[in-house]
Amino acid sequence: MNISSLLSGTTSSLIGGGTTASQATAASGGASPFLAQAEQRIQANADVTTAQISKFGLVKSALSDGQTAAKALTTLPSTATAADATTALGNFFNTFNASVSAANAASTATGSGSEAERAKRLVQDLKSALSTDPAIADDMKKLGLTIQSDGSLVQGPKTFAAAMAADPSGTLAAMAKLGSKVNSVATNELDSNGAVGAALQALNAQNTSLTAIQSALKALDQTMATISAEDPFTATDTTSQSSPTASLFGSGLSAYQSNLTGF
Repeated sequence: MNISSLLSGTTSSLIGGGTTASQATAASGGASPFLAQAEQRIQANADVTTAQISKFGLVKSALSDGQTAAKALTTLPSTATAADATTALGNFFNTFNASVSAANAASTATGSGSEAERAKRLVQDLKSALSTDPAIADDMKKLGLTIQSDGSLVQGPKTFAAAMAADPSGTLAAMAKLGSKVNSVATNELDSNGAVGAALQALNAQNTSLTAIQSALKALDQTMATISAEDPFTATDTTSQSSPTASLFGSGLSAYQSNLTGF
């Protein structure tokens, strides 16, 4: 059952017309178990959100590394040796695949479907960057790189070595174009409106909301316990909307609904 429904139902039962102290006490007796159930549900969602933030944090880190490696391809001097070029392309290859792997992992993580779609979008954008432009496709072939269905790259070292030996300047130019393309995609995805940037913003906002809800429920639970200990009859008065119990549950429901995101 949705927590909002649980909150609404419990609040209504407490303020909706109990006529005797025994009825009020019975109603109040369910408050603490109810709050515990609500808190457990919120904690479960908080755990999922935290896990998603971790997943997308890994995506961001991997994509940032990939962006750095892509930029490095664009700054190789014309005098770069075959060894220098091989190292630079190897770094690009490894970080690109790490980005795709992290995004694929985030796309299958438990949690919001919208965040999974953002992770899938990142993989698709990286694939498209290397497969939809004929010029880039030719450069990939020259460099011995092939894009796979899952978005990862495979490399043919012999093809690259042969290209460097036969046409070093053309090979370096192909690397520069490839690096520029991927750097542009990474920059867009890391932006606040990009797949990674937007996902982390949404997840962090949800985490903040869940923390606020947890604090409100904890305060409600503690305050109700104090009122009950000091004056059980007053604490269980349900004959008025202004009773302490009704007011506290109303505050708890309001805090939940005003901070609710993603449920």
